[in-house]
Amino acid sequence: MNQSRQFRNRAVLPGLALVALASAGAASASPLPKDPCALLKPAEIQAALAPKATIGPGVPATDMAPVGVSCSYTWGPRTPEWGQSSVTVTVLDLSQAYPGVSSDQLKEGVMAEARAKDATITASQISGVGDAGVFKFESRSFNATGEALFTAKGVHLSVQFHGGDAGAKEKVVALLRQAGSRL
Repeated sequence: MNQSRQFRNRAVLPGLALVALASAGAASASPLPKDPCALLKPAEIQAALAPKATIGPGVPATDMAPVGVSCSYTWGPRTPEWGQSSVTVTVLDLSQAYPGVSSDQLKEGVMAEARAKDATITASQISGVGDAGVFKFESRSFNATGEALFTAKGVHLSVQFHGGDAGAKEKVVALLRQAGSRL
């Protein structure tokens, strides 16, 4: 499949976020958490994904502000396949990341990711978390990601497990639910 066709088959939400990062306007009252590392505890990640590993405190990143914030947790030795295992929790402010885009359009964008066809990405709709949710596994990068839209809270939340596989779906979705409950 040529590169332009691959691009057309991808959902637009991640691309919109990058555009918004480059053109973010004046900050308003933000729904972003002050401490993105408070959304998941190391013990929760350990229990779900790496029972024998020691997972230290998360490392917050605010370099995306005012559009978003994130927190990353890493553990284990580097492997030839994917490097070190990690979980990254990211929260995007919908008003900053997608200015002028309606809730219905945002929901459709998330759901489009579940329908996108790509040889290296498998995706499926998830329920019970936010207004719309999707789980994706990217085989070329060993990333298992759960993401959900919380329109009432004004945020898009994602939990990405680097070093995971398609079988990690229920565990990643459980972590997404836990983080969502703390927004």
